[in-house]
Amino acid sequence: MSSKVPIDLQPIHEESPPYTRGAYYNDSFSYPPIDPERPGPSTAYSPENPDADHVQKFASIGLEISSAVIGSVISHPCIVLRRQCQVNRKATRYHLSPFTLLPVLLRLQNRQGLLCLWKGCSGIFILRGCTIVLETFLAEATPFPREVTSNSSLKQLSQHLLLKLISFGVLTPFLCASLAETVQSDIASEKPGVLDCLKEGVCRLFKLGTPRSSRLLPMWQLFGPSALVGVSTYVLSSLIQSVLHWFRSLKLRNAQEKAVYECQASQSSAATYLDNLSIFHFSSFMASVIMYPAETMVHRLYLQGTRTIIDDLDSGTSVLPVISTYEGIVDCFNTILSEEGASGLYKGFGALILEYAIQALIVKVAQVTFRELESLFGTPNVKRISADHSS
Repeated sequence: MSSKVPIDLQPIHEESPPYTRGAYYNDSFSYPPIDPERPGPSTAYSPENPDADHVQKFASIGLEISSAVIGSVISHPCIVLRRQCQVNRKATRYHLSPFTLLPVLLRLQNRQGLLCLWKGCSGIFILRGCTIVLETFLAEATPFPREVTSNSSLKQLSQHLLLKLISFGVLTPFLCASLAETVQSDIASEKPGVLDCLKEGVCRLFKLGTPRSSRLLPMWQLFGPSALVGVSTYVLSSLIQSVLHWFRSLKLRNAQEKAVYECQASQSSAATYLDNLSIFHFSSFMASVIMYPAETMVHRLYLQGTRTIIDDLDSGTSVLPVISTYEGIVDCFNTILSEEGASGLYKGFGALILEYAIQALIVKVAQVTFRELESLFGTPNVKRISADHSS
């Protein structure tokens, strides 16, 4: 009599990944980690199928690399276009659809070259590192946890959010510097160095360097709005992720009742990672849509008085200075409504749609490609699991 293979019939619960943002809230991601060595249903038969195990490891590494590329490189041109639209209060074309951006994109590329769409990319990477270092330091120096799970207490959740609030507030000067690097025109400004994001952030914080405009808002007026928008976006994204994971667990529970859970149990860790990545992108997109007006207002306050010159996305062939006289976040909101209408809060929304459409397409292609690789090199475990379970 063959020995039975123990199968855990409880639903699979994945922990939501930490939503660590880089240069600004939805501009770069820390994707959920994948551990190819972690035992589970997909690795139960790996000694019998070493080829599939090797494929699994290479797929895991490839997915980690592709995730970073998606978040910080491929999506960056959309981030540049979106931010330039957001801070341009004089624009007559709001680019609420991605289709209106395509001709402007071509004119920009023909006039300034392809690299003009990747300006400020280095600053985003540096700021991502600063975020990780700062949060790690705060977690070590205080009792505040850097990461939480669904099993964390209310006190731990509150402390975690306080850590995020402090992190976003401390990084506000560097967020301002990174935004300026991303939106400034290449043909009207000097190209920033690799570490200029840090240098300009320190100068902004301590009012050093070249004389600033009198319209420049003091940093204490930006700490609050910046931290609140960042934490609100983080909370929304995390809540949406939790709901989606709950629905997936409910789906698996229903699959158990229909005696098809074994098919789900054979899902590989890399395939699960891709599913988590899809949930992650969707939750980030929904949070970005909800918080888009607040992001627009904060971006305008960041640049006020910095004498930044941006590309005119009405034509794609000229430049213009960023000039505004907002007194704070409330005055910014009222002025946008009176001068540009409610749709002015959504300038550049088409670039956000284009950004996440590209990410969704890449994730879908990765899922299809991985399934094909599994069918070629991996041995299905479903029949073996079902046979042993029925015995």
